[in-house]
Amino acid sequence: MTLRNRNLYTDPGWWQRLLRSGRLCLDLMRDRRVAWYLKLVPLAAVVYFLSPWDFLPDFVIPGLGQVDDLLVLYLACRLFLNLVPDEVMRDYTGRGPGEA
Repeated sequence: MTLRNRNLYTDPGWWQRLLRSGRLCLDLMRDRRVAWYLKLVPLAAVVYFLSPWDFLPDFVIPGLGQVDDLLVLYLACRLFLNLVPDEVMRDYTGRGPGEA
């Protein structure tokens, strides 16, 4: 199995998209039109990130313990962005869910 983009971590576009998604999550967390129960998804991920308990403890495989924390944050952000109503998302991004 090979990566399609060998320069995934050195590609500035990838990092910019990641940071833009994080910023969008923060902005949507402050928006009153987003239901409170949807805001629990990223909030729970932050609590998990800060908690001492892990799915994969840091001492089992060194380095992967931190990666699972970041993966949970990333997946929670993506889930939250997918659950936000389309009309609210359009106000922030200027495009609908199916548009590229």
